[in-house]
Amino acid sequence: MLKVAGPEHYDAIIDIYNQAVRTGVQIAEINEVSVDDKRAWLDLHNGEHYNIFVAIEGVDENEQVVGYLALSPYRHGRAAFYQCAEISYYLDSHYQGRGLGTQLIDHAISQCPTLDITNLIAILLSCNTASIALLEKFGFEPWGLMPTIAKLEIGNVDHLYYGKKLNQHE
Repeated sequence: MLKVAGPEHYDAIIDIYNQAVRTGVQIAEINEVSVDDKRAWLDLHNGEHYNIFVAIEGVDENEQVVGYLALSPYRHGRAAFYQCAEISYYLDSHYQGRGLGTQLIDHAISQCPTLDITNLIAILLSCNTASIALLEKFGFEPWGLMPTIAKLEIGNVDHLYYGKKLNQHE
């Protein structure tokens, strides 16, 4: 089941995010974070224009967040980018490879017209080949490259911008 995240999901969201941090290759974050560290970011996703969608397994008191996707401000505070959103998604390591990322992206794209979002931008590391393949499956295209600027334990890697126009009537 997919639904809009609320404060009751924040701990699980941050736990999943920290799983990605620990891989050392999925995200440019080097140190784990807490809900308090991400409070301002979480508060931006209030459902008015930006959302976090959570994938839930189980029901009622047995619900477990197994992944999430955020539609976040791109260049927050700059009004010219209001119809752009940065898309990011993370899955619990036990649920990767099961089609959950596909479901989350499909759902988020279907919500964009209601949220007045016409452009999606994904910012990722070149070593994250699984995410690149998933984005390309949805028609995202390379829009930018910052060569070898991310320093990871595996070495320096490119920082990529992928994008997708959802509405060609501008």
